[in-house]
Amino acid sequence: MTLALPAQLTIGSDMEPVLLSFHAPVHDLDLVAQHVVRDGVPARLREWQRASGARELVYLATCQRVLWMVWGGDPGALDPGPGVRRYEGEEAWVHLLAMSAGLESANLGDREIPGQMKDALEQARQVGVAGEEAHAVFEDVIREGQRLRSRLGLADGNVSVATVALKHLREGLVEGASIALVGVGPMTQYLAQRLPEHGFKVVIANRTRSKAHDLADPLGLETVDLAQLQHDPAGFDAIVTATAAPEPIFTLDAWQSLKRPILRILDLALPPDSEPGLEQLPWVHRIDLNAFLAQTATARAQRAEAASKAEAFLVGAAGRLQHRAHARGHKRHLASAQERLDSAWGALEAEVKALEDSMQGLDEAQREALKEILTRGRTLAFRALIQTQPKPNANGEAIQP
Repeated sequence: MTLALPAQLTIGSDMEPVLLSFHAPVHDLDLVAQHVVRDGVPARLREWQRASGARELVYLATCQRVLWMVWGGDPGALDPGPGVRRYEGEEAWVHLLAMSAGLESANLGDREIPGQMKDALEQARQVGVAGEEAHAVFEDVIREGQRLRSRLGLADGNVSVATVALKHLREGLVEGASIALVGVGPMTQYLAQRLPEHGFKVVIANRTRSKAHDLADPLGLETVDLAQLQHDPAGFDAIVTATAAPEPIFTLDAWQSLKRPILRILDLALPPDSEPGLEQLPWVHRIDLNAFLAQTATARAQRAEAASKAEAFLVGAAGRLQHRAHARGHKRHLASAQERLDSAWGALEAEVKALEDSMQGLDEAQREALKEILTRGRTLAFRALIQTQPKPNANGEAIQP
């Protein structure tokens, strides 16, 4: 009779996330938009997990990037498409930290990124494709990102797409102009609060009318039916649209027969809410996200010197994150090994008990001695298991005892 002990555990790369990403300015926004998933995300998350065999998985989509974070399995099986950037090891941690701190955002030091990360994590956890490790990583990354923003003086970062849009409207429209905000996301929430302060008449539209009221009513604003705007934007000087619609909601076919005064369309959505073909109409002045990102990039350049100071901190913080990830992995593996050892030893004790009839010749003292041998053997086996496990060093690398 032999006892099968758990195989020696290793601390490998599956303790760390592998990142697959399309993001501006590395990729063109049109390419990024092709990989933005808004509808049916839960089903896609399960599909991606099945395809890759990932232990945990999170998907994040913002106005500038799409990102898959994959623990274990084969991340390459997701096959997002040509041009995808892959990050792993220290490079993955540095990328996550830079993203969390807003160093790669249109808004340097963007404070919306941590919230977007938390939302992506929560969705993945609700679907059941992300668990304790993803949660621990996001907490770690966001905390280190906050420290980085504070160290670099980026905690007050305020040059965003929404602020550039506000500046554009203030410079291009007269006081009292009528503006329709379409969507209820962070950018339209910001503009709904700020535009009335500058004397503009603001109304809110959304595909779900109740959500439009949720944004408009506390601010004392009116709502307008989205279908009305899609048919004819009469009465408005500008439309600012930033929805999560997978297809354009403002089309050339719907408006090409209209004749009206100049209408500004500020399209902050990814993918775009308005067809580029609308620019053929002489009364439409359309500006899309590419133009706003170019303007915010100019603002970022003024603070590039501060961002360059982040490199040393990023490397140090990445090392800390990597070390903690390996330590968590070692702890989980050890707990799993103990469970398997308990199970195996339980099976051994059951076999011994089943042989009691054949050990009738043993007296009480001999029986007690046998039990003592089993107990001692179990203790020694688990101690040996612990001593033979590789442990992470200060750099998060596995070392043999």
